[in-house]
Amino acid sequence: MSDALEEQLLASVHSFEPEIVSFCQKLLQTPSVNGIHDEIAIAEAIAAQAQALGLHVVIAGENPRRPNVIISTAPHGPTGLLLIGHLDTVPTGDESLWKYPPFSGAIADGRIYGRGAIDTKGGMASALYALAALAKHDEPQHGRTQLICVPDEESGATGTLGIKFLHAKGLLSGLGAIYAYSGSDITLGHRGLLRFRLICEGEAAHTGFREWQDGEKGANAVTGMARLLLELENIQMPFSTTPYFEQYRTLITPGTMISGGVGAGVVPERCEALVDTRLTPEYDREQVETLLKHAIARITNERPKLRFHYEVLNYIPAPISDENAPIFSILEDVIQQVKAILPQRLVAGPANEGYLLIERGIPTVCGLGPTGDNAHSVDEYTEIQGLVDAAAIFALTARRLSEHLNP
Repeated sequence: MSDALEEQLLASVHSFEPEIVSFCQKLLQTPSVNGIHDEIAIAEAIAAQAQALGLHVVIAGENPRRPNVIISTAPHGPTGLLLIGHLDTVPTGDESLWKYPPFSGAIADGRIYGRGAIDTKGGMASALYALAALAKHDEPQHGRTQLICVPDEESGATGTLGIKFLHAKGLLSGLGAIYAYSGSDITLGHRGLLRFRLICEGEAAHTGFREWQDGEKGANAVTGMARLLLELENIQMPFSTTPYFEQYRTLITPGTMISGGVGAGVVPERCEALVDTRLTPEYDREQVETLLKHAIARITNERPKLRFHYEVLNYIPAPISDENAPIFSILEDVIQQVKAILPQRLVAGPANEGYLLIERGIPTVCGLGPTGDNAHSVDEYTEIQGLVDAAAIFALTARRLSEHLNP
């Protein structure tokens, strides 16, 4: 690969800066809040822009109102770099707390503000124009680069409508992938996730009756649940000894949501609570369930009138890619070239859809893209320079990774 080709790619990316900014604004001005808006409007906006840039576009999905957008530099051939973004966002919260309206795409001080700016509308804008630069300079004929924009990530990263659907249809492949979130480090994997719904059943009674006072009737499901939640909170797991996970430990956060009781004068007969657990590779679902069952046994031994049940809501094992995959060393060189910094190799604390790609044999950077801040919070923003830098990193990485494809 000649320096001239890379210089041409970088020149194209920088010439696209006004278009990248304008398109990022358009995406932010197209609301796609999970549970409120279907993703069809933003999917169509991305597809139309990709077609205008001369890229190949396929729209596919189980639900036509919530489709995937598949964009390619060529209609056929093996995929080198696979870029992934998700179309949906979390809600805005109290919009009065935002400095700029969350769907305005306002520009101030070199930043673009809006819900989804770095999670992941900015990343998708950068990725799209990276593909445009690659297509402009005739990417090698034996391979292609793809951007896939998926729906319904923010509901729990299950991938049912997105990655799992695409894989089942034979539409998902790549020598390496980047989930286009934010940041400059090389995220090889992430902690896992296990969520439970706990249910405590007690016995209702009138709080004014002597039978409740004397313990003859009634069993308080709310205080029973509280006792269990405190028991879980006191469980301390050691820090991980798995490479790259050493700064993390498996962590149980009980009672992230709780409800129970029907009236001020009634002993609560039912209480529900959610428990969030973040997993390192040393712990899986079965091990955490065993800890939960033991805690339940201790509480019911103290309060035999109580009955506990639980159901698993989400389970994602802690994944990590093969660190020897070509994409990671390529990215290290490219990031140093574009941003003059040496990226760290690490794993993320929160989970994301990267695990779905790793499970399907695609080495994945589970979050890299435009710089910015405040994802899932007020005043989410991406930096304009970060958008351009990310497009350059994506384009150069794709070009170099394509050299590892078999002609």
